[in-house]
Amino acid sequence: MGADAFVAFYGVRFEIDEEADDFELFEDESHETIRRAHGADLDTYFGRLTDGEPHFLLVGKELSVLGVENDPDCVVSDAEFARVQTETRKKLAVAGFSDEPALHLRLDAQY
Repeated sequence: MGADAFVAFYGVRFEIDEEADDFELFEDESHETIRRAHGADLDTYFGRLTDGEPHFLLVGKELSVLGVENDPDCVVSDAEFARVQTETRKKLAVAGFSDEPALHLRLDAQY
């Protein structure tokens, strides 16, 4: 079992139903949504807060995953964040994602 992680990500978020017929495709990264994202050179992060909570999928640019078993810290300058926003918006559009991107800060607790 791993340690809790805190995810900093710029992009779009999807809630994934564990009861869905295609759920396993998200776990093994073969779902069409993930393939489309990776084809556009976008990052993905699949997780959930804790047992019993819904899973989520983030698509866009991973800024950092912080935690005991991950990065200890992260600094993103204004200029770098502006570049990430511009490039990620373009890549999301190319991949066919129309949701408004945002900065997502998520806890991914181990259970």
